[in-house]
Amino acid sequence: MSFSTARRCTGAAALAAALLGGLPVQAAEEAPRVAGSGAISAAEQQIFMAPHLRGLRSGTVLRYAFVHGGSMETGYQGPLELQLRAGADGRCCDAGATSFPEAQGPRPLPTVEGASSNPVILYFLEHDLREMQRLTRGQMNHFRRRIRLALAEDARSDDVRVRYQGRELSAQRLQVSPYLDDPMRSRFEQYAAKRYEFVLADVPGGVVQLRTQLPAGQPGAQPLLEETLTLEGAEVSAATAKP
Repeated sequence: MSFSTARRCTGAAALAAALLGGLPVQAAEEAPRVAGSGAISAAEQQIFMAPHLRGLRSGTVLRYAFVHGGSMETGYQGPLELQLRAGADGRCCDAGATSFPEAQGPRPLPTVEGASSNPVILYFLEHDLREMQRLTRGQMNHFRRRIRLALAEDARSDDVRVRYQGRELSAQRLQVSPYLDDPMRSRFEQYAAKRYEFVLADVPGGVVQLRTQLPAGQPGAQPLLEETLTLEGAEVSAATAKP
């Protein structure tokens, strides 16, 4: 199961299933671990299972800006709006975005029913998997496995300061480099140093910024590739807002 093949998913299980790659929702609920065996890692918990949307109301719209840049390719950018709506039972919230900005044009996205964690994380990662497949002609499932294994076993965490709407806030940055010790590194050597960053804070939706970066290798040089999805703001639509 992935966001490219499923049109509607259910809650936290959908988030786990998307990166578990191929497990049905029921299996994801029974074994929500993203990779390996044993206890869920702190990084997995914070990224995929934390209640990022807690406290938000139906009618809330989270506005993000996506930017694709770097010296390897022509850049592009576009907005992503995550809309929260009351579910069929009247409870908050189903979460969905109309599309993800891509070079070939906006890509439709699914709705996540009964969402608790923020779906933009999976939207961003599924986009990245498509990009890695396009750039390397490798298999999405291989890159998916490398990312989930890195999050389970090798995530680095540090405290950072970020700015959101003119305020400076404390945030946590989680980083992984999934391809450094990839057994198939020789096939994708150009992308071995690629980093993934997840910046989380007490902001609407819990996610300040998601970033992937492929460094140029020379200090101070522009990255070869860099993509960011950054929270710009949140608002409540009076037309759809419910308690």
